[in-house]
Amino acid sequence: MFQTEPIIYLQSLGNEWLTFLMILITTMGSSSFLAAITIITTFGVDFKKGFLLYQLLLWTGLATEVLKALIAFPRPDFVDNRVLNLESGMKNTSPFNGEGPGGIFELPDKEILRSFRLQEAFTNSPFGFPSGHVSLTTALWGGIVIIFNSKITKMLTPLVIVIVAFSRMYLGRHFLGDVLGGAAIGLIFLVIFARFLKSPLRDDVFKKENFGLTLKRKNLLFFSLMFVVPILFTALSLVSSEIAGLFLGTNIAYMMIIRQGVPNDAGSAAQRTARVFIALLLFGTSSLILDFMFKTSGATNYLDFTLIEFLKNFILGLTIWISVATCTKLELYKIDKEFVNISDAEWN
Repeated sequence: MFQTEPIIYLQSLGNEWLTFLMILITTMGSSSFLAAITIITTFGVDFKKGFLLYQLLLWTGLATEVLKALIAFPRPDFVDNRVLNLESGMKNTSPFNGEGPGGIFELPDKEILRSFRLQEAFTNSPFGFPSGHVSLTTALWGGIVIIFNSKITKMLTPLVIVIVAFSRMYLGRHFLGDVLGGAAIGLIFLVIFARFLKSPLRDDVFKKENFGLTLKRKNLLFFSLMFVVPILFTALSLVSSEIAGLFLGTNIAYMMIIRQGVPNDAGSAAQRTARVFIALLLFGTSSLILDFMFKTSGATNYLDFTLIEFLKNFILGLTIWISVATCTKLELYKIDKEFVNISDAEWN
């Protein structure tokens, strides 16, 4: 599960075109791709279903990050300097050369783990197990299958998960055990998600009264899940500032939307397309502007970089509320002031 030999063999068969293709495929598990799909679903198809899909991805990402931090397994290019990081093209400077586990179910060498965990400063995204790309890809496409019950998506989903997992191994970013672990995390959250959609909480999460500042049980539950849990994990250094910022920004945006009323999805194809265009434009433009601003901010230490990454993703999460407000102002959305119950037929 944590041998480097299969990765080295795959890379020995590669060429420039295959590497380019694998880099394209692996972007299907990137945050930009996931954000684009959820924005298209939310603003172009169904706001409520899109929001729940977004929450599924946020929670899957949060759990993946927590497990990465707790388990703290290195990536293949740290374990073996023969493994190439084909995704970034960075030169491998690892002091280890093939001293991986002998048996298929053995864990990485204890000396390698000790050396990895004693590092004072880690590079970006240092932890391997489980694979975030695979866990999020599993959650995304599995969630779409559950929500929309599309036959085409049902057939494509296993293929998409397999090719993304293959790309992560070929590019030298993950072991076989990492991608299997990522798929398992995604499947666990899909089971939880499917049960959630059959529970009364599915409708409760869209009721304005459940987000008032009161001490009612449901209000406390939603506020704890949406705000307290991510803040706690961040304080314990179990999740990155990127995940924490996006999680909190998105949920604050949603709370502001629900207080004004859930957007009504009715509209022509032209109106839906315009809503998607506005949301993608605001998200993409904000990302570019924030990247430029923060790159020229002169951050010099880890704390500065962490705060900047948090603020950047927090603001990106807020663009959901800005997009809804803009679409409403342009009369591309109507607002349901009263909650409309979601029938079970809508989810089948």
